Amino acid sequence: MHCIVYRLYDGQGNRLPNDEARANGQRGWLVYRQKRPATGEPFHHALLLPKEGAPDQTAVLPALNHARLRMLHGGMRLTGQDFDVHHRYLKQAWWVVPVMV
Repeated sequence: MHCIVYRLYDGQGNRLPNDEARANGQRGWLVYRQKRPATGEPFHHALLLPKEGAPDQTAVLPALNHARLRMLHGGMRLTGQDFDVHHRYLKQAWWVVPVMV
């Protein structure tokens, strides 16, 4: 689905101020998977791709691992984990607003 995604935490797992989060929205095609495409094993993750059908490697934002989706008034909230260069898992959340193209 086409949407605008707002990251709610920085690359260190710290909550972003509301103004900063609102200013950094990224447009793209949201993909939310509950299973690995090749094997079917459970694997919840979300990606924001530049367009529908684009390869996963072209993601606009780093993948959101262990993602959980919650529908809220006016949009959706995806919560999960990101990881840093030292492979430490960090808290991450996205606010997702569907848009018409």
